[in-house]
Order: sequence, then structure tokens, then C-alpha cells
Amino acid sequence: MSEVHQQGLIHVIRSYLKLYTSMPIAKMAAFLEMTEPEFRTHLLRYKHKMCTPVWKSGSPLSGEMTSSAGTDFYIDGDMIHIADTNVVRPYGEYFVRQINKVQAINHQLQKETDHSRPYRAP
Repeated sequence: MSEVHQQGLIHVIRSYLKLYTSMPIAKMAAFLEMTEPEFRTHLLRYKHKMCTPVWKSGSPLSGEMTSSAGTDFYIDGDMIHIADTNVVRPYGEYFVRQINKVQAINHQLQKETDHSRPYRAP
């Protein structure tokens, strides 16, 4: 039952970590209505639960531990420093390519409709 309680707190901690880039530990602990040492324990538990081994080569059980949380943090004294580790996709380039494709198709359709019209003498 304690594992279920821990998993529930992981989602709450993650949502708070996504909101800030840095914050005093005491302030975030107050948000969660915890003592500072208790919150530090939950932060370390969060970091531990969000690490998974990623296999690249070698034996099946070997692998490098990486975070699967999407947000990473480190504690410097009494401050939590948070970094978003999600990779932002280049949406602008995608839309420019799609616009160029539509323009090329439009141009091709205009050429085909111009060729299909009968020639009229002036």
C-alpha cells in the first residue's frame, strides 16, 4: 500500500516541478503540506522511480540509467533547480515544407487546367 501512496505523490511532485525553473525547497514543501526533510525524501524517491536502464549494447541487464520523467532537477543547498528535458520538435520547418508542397500542387493544377482549355483566337 505504501508503494501506491508513493506513486500518487510522484504525479503531484511532477506537476509542481513542471511549473517552476527554480524554487526554495521550503516553499515547495509548504505547497505539498510537508516538512522540508520529508519533502527531500520524496524528491529523492521521485528521482529514483523515474530512472530506468536503457540498453545500448552488451549483456541484456547492462544499460545506462536515464530519466524518463521529462523534467530533471538538482538540489543546490536549499534550492531546487528544474530543467525541462523534453525535446521541442521543429514545427516551423514542418509547416514551411507543407506550404511548399501545397504551392507546388496548386501550381501543377493550374498548369494542367491551362493546357486543357481550348485555344481561342483573339
